[in-house]
Amino acid sequence: MQLKGFNVSTAAAVTTNKATTAQAVTNTNTTKTQPTGKVDLAALDSNRVRGTGDITLIEYSDTECPFCKRFHPTMQQVVQDYDGKVRWAYKHLPLTSLHSKAPREANATLCANEQGKFWEYLDLLFERTPANNGLEDSELFTMADDVGLDRTAFDDCVENDKYADVVSQEAKEAQSLGGQGTPFSVIVDKDGNVLAPISGALPYAQLQQALDQYVQ
Repeated sequence: MQLKGFNVSTAAAVTTNKATTAQAVTNTNTTKTQPTGKVDLAALDSNRVRGTGDITLIEYSDTECPFCKRFHPTMQQVVQDYDGKVRWAYKHLPLTSLHSKAPREANATLCANEQGKFWEYLDLLFERTPANNGLEDSELFTMADDVGLDRTAFDDCVENDKYADVVSQEAKEAQSLGGQGTPFSVIVDKDGNVLAPISGALPYAQLQQALDQYVQ
């Protein structure tokens, strides 16, 4: 199965206007994905969870995907606006056929996570990358300095690709839940049941509509 980047999701909205539908076919997955599966919330890395709440939105993302870059500030706003109701968990789904740099960048974020700086590093990465394989490799180490990482430990972790297996497992998990591109997210209840998939970089208003169905 070939994965791709998604702009907006037809899984979350049905477009009746023919002109906009034609555009949607170009940018999104046009196959509606049904909610399925269960996620072990207890196994989530708390350092990669932002916010609190009974509803969890788990995002599977590619650091070089332009749609993921666009979606990142949307999710930052969700955590702010749904404080105490929705939390955001981040996992990796690098599209290796499109973005050869994404697996190494994913590993770098997990190396930063070793030192408690996952979100600081990830936020900076999305801020600086032009996307589509545009981030210079040297910038991975510059960002490590900028967020205050121990460079000896970080450099060793990156160069040894320490978390390659973790990244690979997260990508497989995304696909098992129906992910066919990035960003791919699932809305999950407090017991880990998948309530709804979100395929693509939904605008905030549409994501809000999806979340409001489940938030008390």
